[in-house]
Amino acid sequence: MTPRDGAVGTTQGGWMMSVRRAFFSGAAIVVGFAVASLGASHMARADDAVAEDAGDWEEYFKLGNDYFNGRMFDKAVEAFESCVRLKADYKEAWYNLGVAYGRQSRYRKEIDAYKKAVELDPRYEKALYNLAIAYEDASLLEDAVATYERLEEVAPRAVDALVNLGILRARTGKLPRAIQTYKRAISISPEMADAWFNLGIAYGRTGDAETNDEARTAVWGEEKAAFEKTVALAPGYYKGWYNLGIAHNKLGDVASEIVAYEKALEIRPKYPQALFNLAFAYEDDKKQPKALETWNRYVEVAGELATEQDFVAIARQNIQRLQP
Repeated sequence: MTPRDGAVGTTQGGWMMSVRRAFFSGAAIVVGFAVASLGASHMARADDAVAEDAGDWEEYFKLGNDYFNGRMFDKAVEAFESCVRLKADYKEAWYNLGVAYGRQSRYRKEIDAYKKAVELDPRYEKALYNLAIAYEDASLLEDAVATYERLEEVAPRAVDALVNLGILRARTGKLPRAIQTYKRAISISPEMADAWFNLGIAYGRTGDAETNDEARTAVWGEEKAAFEKTVALAPGYYKGWYNLGIAHNKLGDVASEIVAYEKALEIRPKYPQALFNLAFAYEDDKKQPKALETWNRYVEVAGELATEQDFVAIARQNIQRLQP
C-alpha cells in the first residue's frame, strides 16, 4: 500500500514554517523614553488634533503603540503615518507602520513601509525578516527568497529566517539548496524540531523523485532519520509521527509504521489521515480485524468532512470487503 501524502506544517504550501512574524517594535524609541500606557486625556488630545505639529512625532509614535497594543489597528496606522510624515528618517516608526499594515492585510503597503525602514538601516534585521514574510503574503516568492538571503548576510545565525528560506527554496523547486539551508539551521540550533521536520519533508520529496533504487532508499533513510529526530525533540508533534510512519512505509518496515501512526493517534485521536494509513498498514501486517476496526473509526471521524470524501469512499469499500 502506498500511503497518503506526508502531513505538512501549518503554513506555506506544505512546509512547516517555524516563525511567522517578528514582534512589534514597542521599545525602540530613539529619544529615550519607554513605551507606557497613555492616559485617556492624552489619547483624546491626539484624536481631537486638527493639524500635525512638527514636534509631535514622538507623541504620534507612542500613540500608535498604544493603539496597536489595544488592537485598534486602523488608529495605529493613522498615528504611525503621522509620525513618519513628521519624521521621515525614523526607522522604528516605518517598521511599526509595516506591522500595523500587516494586521490589516495590506501587504503592498506593508512591503513599502519595511523597505523604507531598510533604506534607513540596511542591517535592520527585524525589518528584513518581516519584509520577507510580507513578500510571501503578497505571493512574491522570489522577492521573499532574495530578502531572506540578504538577511542571512546581515544575521547569519538567524535560524528562524534560515528555516523559512529553506521552505521557500523547496517550494520554488530548489530541494538540494533547501536541504543545505535546513542543515545550516540545524548546525546553529541542533534542537530545533521545525528544522528537522522540514528537512525530513525535503528528503522525502527528493527520494520520491529519485529513479535509482539504491539512491532512493538511501535518501528515504535520511528522511526517516530526520523525522525520528523531530519526534525525539517534539514528542507531542503528531504530524512528525505521521510522517515518520510514511517514511517507514517507504522502507518496508510495516511494524514501525504502525507504531508511528498509533503514536500520532495517541496525541490526536481524530486525525483522519493517520487513521486511513493505519488501516492499510494493519492490512499489510495481516491484522484484518484491527484493519476493519480502524476503517470504521476513520469513517466515523471523516464521514462528514468535505476534504475526505474520496478517501471515505475507499474506506467504505474496504469495510465491505473485510466484513465477515
